[in-house]
Amino acid sequence: MHKDLTISHEAHDRKASISWPLLPMLAVLGLLGYARFASAGSAWLADSLAILLAYTLAQTGLCLSQKTAWLKHASQRWVVLVLFMLLALLAGIWIEAVFWPPLTASHAVWLLPAVLIVFVFATILPAAIDLEITHRTQASLATEASKHNLERQMLEARLAALQGQIEPHFLFNTLANTRALIHQDAARAEQMLNHLIAYLRAAMPDMRQSSTTLGQELDRAAAYLKIFQIRLGTRFQYAVQASDELRACLIPPLAIMSLVENAIKHGIEPQPGEVRIDIRASSEAGQLLVSVSDNGRGFQDELGSGVGLLNVQERLLALFGEQAELQLQPGEKGGVCASISLPARTSELA
Repeated sequence: MHKDLTISHEAHDRKASISWPLLPMLAVLGLLGYARFASAGSAWLADSLAILLAYTLAQTGLCLSQKTAWLKHASQRWVVLVLFMLLALLAGIWIEAVFWPPLTASHAVWLLPAVLIVFVFATILPAAIDLEITHRTQASLATEASKHNLERQMLEARLAALQGQIEPHFLFNTLANTRALIHQDAARAEQMLNHLIAYLRAAMPDMRQSSTTLGQELDRAAAYLKIFQIRLGTRFQYAVQASDELRACLIPPLAIMSLVENAIKHGIEPQPGEVRIDIRASSEAGQLLVSVSDNGRGFQDELGSGVGLLNVQERLLALFGEQAELQLQPGEKGGVCASISLPARTSELA
């Protein structure tokens, strides 16, 4: 929208810079009045009238061609300008023939038309060419702005579709965990359900947004891990580390949650014994780095094939291109370390 307004203002300034030839027209009228009441004609008066009248008509044609709204194509504007330039040439020749002194030696027939053509071309043509270049530039910018807006709308629609796939995936997994716990410990299931309600109350307003803060995403991840901790008991531990400065950075919603879900599903749940997830955020050279590490089962054939990781990768690519990436690597103490890297920004993502 801002770009469209800029183009509109520039076009208005361009049109405003074209001045109607009021002063030359007044000069022509003044010289005509002087010639009407002068006792005798003079060569300088005839030449001045011819040049001023030719310039006035040519400049009028330039203004009409540029300021008439329905002349949208360059060919139409050039036709109008050429017609007025021909009219300027004929008017100059006619006015000199009328006011040239009878007893004064006349100059060569071709001299006045040549002078008028050179004068008009030297004053009007460069301005016309410059304005047409500006027309083309503004048209190109308008096309680019329209294309940009269309691409942005397509991207937003695509991200909304991807987001719509992630939300039920996350909710179904969480509710399945709650249902499984009901048969084991009703009191703990109620506690988990309370945590889930609190989580959804905090998470739902941001789920349809194009971006959220890292802090909000980490808080949601911590709430989810607390729910999961109720199910696994003391054998499961987690830690979340991020500075206040990094927590203000913007990221796609549920990006961290998808990594956490993937770690639990493919690494933590199948692994017996003590298990752990660590979420860490850092920055380097203007990039935000967020890693989710587990000490679970490690790489398996199905790892990373879920809709969550695929959508995170698609969304990072759509929003940031080559500036962002998703990586899966073996953990230092077993398991998997999933990490995302994206530009560290505190303004809107798209």
